[in-house]
Amino acid sequence: MGIVLRQGMKNTIFTYLGFLIGGIYTVLLVPKVFDEFPDHWGTARYLVSFALVIVPWAQLSIPNVIIRYFPIFREKKGRDFMFFISFWAIIGILTSLLIVYGFSDFIFADEKDPLILDNIYLIFPIIAGFVLFEIAAAIAKSNLKSTVPVFLREFILRLSIFILIIFYWFDIIEFNLFIQLYSYTYIAIFIALFVYLYYIKALKIRINFSAIFDTEFKELYIYAAFSILSTGAAMILLNIDTLMINHYLTLKDVAIYGPSIYIASSIMIPSRALQSIIAPMVAKSWVNNDIGLIKSLYKKSAIAPLSITIFLFLMIWINIDLVMDYFGKTFGQGKYIILFLSMGHIVNIATGINGTIINTSKHYRADLYFQVALVLMTVIMNIIFIPLYGLNGAALATGITLGLHNTLKSMFVLYKFKIHPFTIKTIYVMLIGALLFYIINQLPIIENLLISSLIYTFVFGIVYWAIVYFANISEDINDQINRFIKK
Repeated sequence: MGIVLRQGMKNTIFTYLGFLIGGIYTVLLVPKVFDEFPDHWGTARYLVSFALVIVPWAQLSIPNVIIRYFPIFREKKGRDFMFFISFWAIIGILTSLLIVYGFSDFIFADEKDPLILDNIYLIFPIIAGFVLFEIAAAIAKSNLKSTVPVFLREFILRLSIFILIIFYWFDIIEFNLFIQLYSYTYIAIFIALFVYLYYIKALKIRINFSAIFDTEFKELYIYAAFSILSTGAAMILLNIDTLMINHYLTLKDVAIYGPSIYIASSIMIPSRALQSIIAPMVAKSWVNNDIGLIKSLYKKSAIAPLSITIFLFLMIWINIDLVMDYFGKTFGQGKYIILFLSMGHIVNIATGINGTIINTSKHYRADLYFQVALVLMTVIMNIIFIPLYGLNGAALATGITLGLHNTLKSMFVLYKFKIHPFTIKTIYVMLIGALLFYIINQLPIIENLLISSLIYTFVFGIVYWAIVYFANISEDINDQINRFIKK
């Protein structure tokens, strides 16, 4: 776990810095800057969500192919492998963009909002930027250089958006220029990562068209075909709520939903930082048939992040009324959006790297069946819940789906590989979280919300970590606390 912890620490720092900046503009600026025109921010959110639904089909699952197969072909056919993925990356991007362009009249036939219709062409640079960056990031990860991609995606991207919002706020740029620059930031971070990969000599490639027909790469096509569908289903799962909110409600509601999603997703940071390191290690472990290491990574990928995730959720919930009060009348409708989404994320974290284990194993096809079924369930639940409960209904549908998705994948991993991420300490930390959540909801209301939040945050923070430490929930967490105390 040494390399995981070292790079994980760096990734966590950059991820938290990015989330801090993202939190400032999403939670503090967006409700104020876009209060008069929330549909402007709703347009930006919609364009990205729509692009993300297209991205898996455009990238042809090349990032997953790189993570899984680069350790196998690195020494023997590394240069041919790089040409192989580069060729199909170009084909995937061009084909997807041409299809979206050619069928745009049909795809957006029911769209009536002029802001979307006037700016729909901007999905093209967003799609291209996302695809190219994720492929480049996979190359970096496979070379155990995950920090720079995390730095660019989590920190630089959010810093750029923050600056654009400030410029828009102070009328330095108008909305049309804002939305254009917003869309092209995804191309910009890819260019930066490409330069880095060239600098570290990770782009060793040889033009060899025969590699496309190499029989040794035959398995890659089969893996990619299933992985495309699986990844596409997952991306639809994560973005369908935003698209369906626009369909059933308005762009204003899309904008309102955004800050609440951001707050809820902030509890995912510890897991995201570690998983970017663990994925190539799991892939290498399969190559070496080291199920023992996979089992160890599986458990450690769950308990420590789960402990931190529950803490972050409790801190958010202690301050939820203060946050909603700051958001104001327009954006301050997200209390239960945050609750429902957070519950789904907690289940996701608790079940560890089940998706990574499946996708890098010989049973990668199974993930597709889970995802397709859950996409259908999500669509159906959104159709039912959004008309009934509005934005809360969308969050409820997503939260339930995330929970079911990860529960089923964990059951599959247990059935096929006889491993699971749970220990008795998983139950302990869940019970600790549930008890403190109940107590928080029973706390007396203090008239001054700021003072109330500061007091309760401090007290519950100390209490939570004291319990986690003395119950020895996670050895990794206790080691870090002990090092901090010794300093």
